[in-house]
Amino acid sequence: MSVPNANIRSVSYDIAQMQTECGQCGQEARVLALALPPNHEMHLDGEWQHVEAVAFIFYIAELPQAISRRLLELSPGFRLSGEGPESSYWANHCEHCGAELSDEELHCEPGGFMPADPMDAERISLLRVSRGLSACAAGYALAPEFSVFMRRP
Repeated sequence: MSVPNANIRSVSYDIAQMQTECGQCGQEARVLALALPPNHEMHLDGEWQHVEAVAFIFYIAELPQAISRRLLELSPGFRLSGEGPESSYWANHCEHCGAELSDEELHCEPGGFMPADPMDAERISLLRVSRGLSACAAGYALAPEFSVFMRRP
């Protein structure tokens, strides 16, 4: 299933999961992210371009309903956030206090889905989904240096 404004697509993807400390209440919260394998595509400059690297997407504005349902099953804290339909995006929320967990901190700072060392990477588990994905995402980060240490169940 495709989304109308997709700027990312792939024939498969991984659901990345880990625990992180909530900055609001200090408790451990489950967080999710979507990882794309090599050979996914990005829509840039009016055309689809192949990317030969693993990447994470975030600030996701649109997902097919089947994918969003699966993510909600895994973590009810991964849900739409924002100020209305024009500015909403999928974000992680603390399962204890409901605070939004920043995509910037989870994807752009050491720790989170940008592990600083192999031990950080081992905290991340990857669940392979062998179905296509299309999404509209504003955030995109190439896989971190230690991604080979992420666990597969």
